[in-house]
Amino acid sequence: MMKDSKSTWTKKLKSLMKTELRIVYITKNDKTFLNLNDALEQQEEEETTEKGLKKKEEMIMNIHEILSKVLAKNEWGLFYKSNPLEIHPVQDGTKMYKVNEIDSDKLYDEIDNVIREMENTWKKNIKEEPTDNESSIG
Repeated sequence: MMKDSKSTWTKKLKSLMKTELRIVYITKNDKTFLNLNDALEQQEEEETTEKGLKKKEEMIMNIHEILSKVLAKNEWGLFYKSNPLEIHPVQDGTKMYKVNEIDSDKLYDEIDNVIREMENTWKKNIKEEPTDNESSIG
């Protein structure tokens, strides 16, 4: 009797294992899929997104480099329009004036912020535009 219950239990376990063990496909970003085509599509989408981000970063760096070259070549600088001169007192009571120049890192950070704001605006506009299916229905 003990042998029969053990073999029955083993058969049940084997049947469960047959239905539970499957091939799982894992993408670079650790997303799991049971279907190979779904995994390949996701992997391709991730790679496309990654390439797009790299191109975007390259473009931003090119903008920074071009701007730096133009400013250096022409010996230009940027200053605060509202407060173009800094006043520094000197020991003998006179004042020394210095151009209140904008640091290039601050300029590049602001360029990055404007690019992000523009991207967000574009993304919102894309989401708000009706798709072909929506416009034909209603």
